[in-house]
Amino acid sequence: MKKTKIFTIGGATFDIFVKAKDQAIMELSTPDDRNKWLCLRHGGKITIDAVIETFGGGATNTGVAFARMGFDVSTVVKIGAEYGERVIENLQFNGVNTDFVKKTKRDRTAFSNIINTFDGDRTLLAYAGANRFFSDKDLPVKELEETDWIFLNHLTEESSKIPNVLLSILKKNPKIKFAWNPGKEQITQGLSKWKGLLKRTEILFLNKEEASLFARMPYKLAGNKKDDPHHHVHISKNFLPPYADDVSEIMLEFFKYGVKYVVITDGKNGAQASDGKNIYFCPVYSHKRIDVLGGGDSFASGFTSAQILGKNLSTSLIYGTLNAHAVVNQYGAQVGLLNRDDVEALYKKQNIHVTKSKLQK
Repeated sequence: MKKTKIFTIGGATFDIFVKAKDQAIMELSTPDDRNKWLCLRHGGKITIDAVIETFGGGATNTGVAFARMGFDVSTVVKIGAEYGERVIENLQFNGVNTDFVKKTKRDRTAFSNIINTFDGDRTLLAYAGANRFFSDKDLPVKELEETDWIFLNHLTEESSKIPNVLLSILKKNPKIKFAWNPGKEQITQGLSKWKGLLKRTEILFLNKEEASLFARMPYKLAGNKKDDPHHHVHISKNFLPPYADDVSEIMLEFFKYGVKYVVITDGKNGAQASDGKNIYFCPVYSHKRIDVLGGGDSFASGFTSAQILGKNLSTSLIYGTLNAHAVVNQYGAQVGLLNRDDVEALYKKQNIHVTKSKLQK
């Protein structure tokens, strides 16, 4: 049987994780906002428990994820001299076609230094590097016109012409399905700027804050934000548990632009998906986590893989949740990614309760 062909497009990074001792987390509140800050002793020497080298970037994360799910995957990214060959070797090792990985001498491969915090989160120091020079001229248009799916990940501002080229390809080839996880540069420009691409979007992935900014609409705050590790067990007859914010009005805004499926994630508070008629809520599998980097990419690739395999929205949410759970309990965005046999075996054993409601217009 012919494998589904997928192109993933976006960023590639080389990541170094450090576990730093003597750290503190400070929370500052204002009348309008509340933020947490990672604190390290100024002028001091901070001891490192461990250093872990791995790979990241939206296009390479989703590329590896789709390859492990058994699809025919090609990744389009831009790398520099430093770390670049290691990025290629990692993709090839995971069965991803690297014929369309572009190289530049203008800068080094994108690089991130990640400081893991004691609460299971992380602070990321990111250098865009070669990603800044990734442009529409790097797209293999002929090959893209022959694929089954295109998955577009975060792009830098300099890459803003890429969505327009992809829209041209999608208009000429209506059978190609398009999934999109927009970057900050596209989100801040608003929905009307991207109405053509949204109309051709099969699945739109955003986290809660991105969705609110993109749609220029607030979400409805949940009634109970207590961080209870048992909250992931959702067996209530109510559609949303007390800790989950309501994003239904934001979803309706996206459907006005022709998106087929909208998926909005909220970290440990679960994920919601809709087809414009019904809306589904899926809790996380567990609050346990070691490193959250790559959780969004693993969720999106797991969800999309389920859709390609013909699963319904409820099952797709669970596939995404299981894939994300496997990733956030490892260091790095790719180490824990599941293959198809693994996710299918876990699906048979899981007891995640997905709730459903009508999407009120």
